[in-house]
Amino acid sequence: MLACKNFIDGNWVDPSSAELMTSINPANGEPVASSSKSTIEDVKSAVDSARRALESTTWSEDATLRAKALLKLSSEIQANSERLAELLSTENGKVLGMSRIEAARSAEFAEYYGGLARNIFGRSSASAPNTLDVTLREPVGVVGVIAPWNGPLLLLMRSLAPALAAGNAAVIKPASYTFGVTTELVRLIAGISEFPAGVVNHVIGAGKTVGAELATNPGVDMIALTGDTETGREVMRLASSSLKRLSLELGGKSPNIILDDADFDTAIKGALTGANFGSAGQICYSGTRILVHDRIHESFLRRLGEILPRMKIGNGLDPHTEIPPVVSKVQMERILGYVEKGKGVSRLVTGGGRATEGELSRGYFVEPTVFDEPPLDSAIAQEEIFGPVLTVSSFKTEDELLSIANGTTYGLAAGIWTKSIDRAIHLAKKIQAGTVWINSYGRMSMSSEFGGYKQSGIGRTFGPEGLLEFTQIKRIAIQTDPRALAF
Repeated sequence: MLACKNFIDGNWVDPSSAELMTSINPANGEPVASSSKSTIEDVKSAVDSARRALESTTWSEDATLRAKALLKLSSEIQANSERLAELLSTENGKVLGMSRIEAARSAEFAEYYGGLARNIFGRSSASAPNTLDVTLREPVGVVGVIAPWNGPLLLLMRSLAPALAAGNAAVIKPASYTFGVTTELVRLIAGISEFPAGVVNHVIGAGKTVGAELATNPGVDMIALTGDTETGREVMRLASSSLKRLSLELGGKSPNIILDDADFDTAIKGALTGANFGSAGQICYSGTRILVHDRIHESFLRRLGEILPRMKIGNGLDPHTEIPPVVSKVQMERILGYVEKGKGVSRLVTGGGRATEGELSRGYFVEPTVFDEPPLDSAIAQEEIFGPVLTVSSFKTEDELLSIANGTTYGLAAGIWTKSIDRAIHLAKKIQAGTVWINSYGRMSMSSEFGGYKQSGIGRTFGPEGLLEFTQIKRIAIQTDPRALAF
């Protein structure tokens, strides 16, 4: 079992509490990593360390140093990617192929933002006689990065890399389910001399302690959270006491739309891809609401009913596994609770229970489940289930389609499958979502921003905007002729 500690001011230190926490392999219930739980005092120590690093080093002003540090981190992640991927699948459960992609993308974040670190520019203007205005972009300060368990490497690096590239210091709070793999990533950072002591800190513990202290501590200038919408609301409430900057990527209930002129086989594959079964559906932008034109509705359901029962459920480290376990017993029971609600209001097409055959009985496995035509105001149609559960709704008209697609409090992403690009663009402009994929689902570009509408979040990740999220603007007004004072 992996023994984990906090990383504060360049040193590995034990949390000050005697209370233990353990991460569990969701495929078999066996322990993976252990640590003591951190206290509020541990968080305060990490925040003080981050503040000292900003005040006593040139980190915030030396873009060349930041670029070198992040590029070295990218190389280290690449060199250790297989070890990180295996630990990720062991601790989180997702299939190994998905974990390998996550490790590679984490390295790509460090490389991309390392390249942008020397390209943070302001502007100047001379809009009146004898004056010069200079606008600078400066780091926000100390950033609390609250990482999720569903992408503990990638979604951590998505915030940490631009925060560091912009010249900030960071305090990382890893997810309680996956602190082992996050600790291993921090070990790589600890071995890179270009990162001054205190610039990156890592504090293991419960959200109600570590996360709450980061959100309320006046020494923290910004919170970057990836998590569910309810947690986002609570962080926003706590952070309001000191008016912290916020970057929140929250929940989703994304529609994956199949028009009647779509290539049928491609659309079926797109529905399965969009469901993110390789992560047991535990991805925020998963296209869990499939909206199918009435003309192809029944044939679409029949095909799903044929394919899903044949998909292999198993340990994520098994190369044949297509649907791994969900992350924990608590998560499994939450998903199955939604399934039971669905059975009371909608037709069950396939699945609908826990998978317990043989070795599966030791883990937290949920059958891939499909409900047909749920009431549009039902829990399974409105709330983020975060598991391998899909709903299928039919539509006939564009107005009906848009009413269903936009009929939730979320607006993270959407997909459209059609042979008509004009039709697709027309609909994409009317869908209330931060990202709309056309004839694909889930494709990300490092240089293109991602984020949500409505209650799916605040701010943007990826791309140049993802870097600028971690900067603040300062105006310097210069009087160029001291004899011509302006008041």
